[in-house]
Amino acid sequence: MSSPWIAEISAVFRKEVKSELRNKSATYASFMLNAVTVFTLAFAFFGRKLTSEAATGMLWAALLFAGVGTLTRVFVSEEEQGTADLLRLWSRPHAVYWGKALFAFVLMTATALVVALLFFLLTGIQIAVWQLLCMTLVGASAALAGTVTLVSALIARGKNRGTLAGVVALPLLVPLVALGVSAVRVAVEGGTNSLAPGWSSCGGVWLYTLLVLATAPYQFAVIWGEQ
Repeated sequence: MSSPWIAEISAVFRKEVKSELRNKSATYASFMLNAVTVFTLAFAFFGRKLTSEAATGMLWAALLFAGVGTLTRVFVSEEEQGTADLLRLWSRPHAVYWGKALFAFVLMTATALVVALLFFLLTGIQIAVWQLLCMTLVGASAALAGTVTLVSALIARGKNRGTLAGVVALPLLVPLVALGVSAVRVAVEGGTNSLAPGWSSCGGVWLYTLLVLATAPYQFAVIWGEQ
C-alpha cells in the first residue's frame, strides 16, 4: 500500500479517535448500555447453573447488541455534524472506509473483551481454552467492525437509524454468529470434547472476516459515491 493511502487512512483514524475523545458522553453511554445488558442477562440466570450452549448464546446476544449499538454511529455522526461532504472532498472512499473500520475494530475489540469478561465473572462460568476464546473474539470483532461500518454508511441518511441498523446488519451476521457460538462453546467446554471443531469454527470466523474486508470497501465506494 502506497504512503498516500496510509496517510489518508491514518488521518481518518486519528480524526475518529479525536472525535471520540471530544464526545466522551457517547462512549460512556455505550459502555453503560453494554454493562446493563450483561448484568441483565447474568441476573436472569442468577443462582442457576448455565449450560455451555445457553451461556454462549447469551454472550453472543450481548456482543451483537454491543456491536450494532456502538459501531453504527461511525457514519451517522458525520451526517449529524454535517461533515460528510467535507470528508468526501478530503479523502478517497477506500481510505475513508479503512480508517473508519480500523477505529471500529479497536473499539469493538475493547468492547468485546470487556463484555466477555463481565459476563463470565458474573455468571461464574470457567473458560477451559482461553486462546480459542480470545482468537474468536478478535476475529468476530474485525468482522463486526467491517460489516457494521458498511451498514452505518447505508443507513446514515435514513430515518429510524437504530431500527434500520438491526434490520440491515443482523441478517449479514448470521453466519458469523453460528460459527462464533460453536467456537466459544468449545472454548468453555474444553477437554470434555475434542478441540478440533472449535478451532475449525474459529477459522471459519476469520475466513468470514477476510470475506467481509475483501468486499466491503468496494461496496462502500459505490454507496459513498452515490450519496
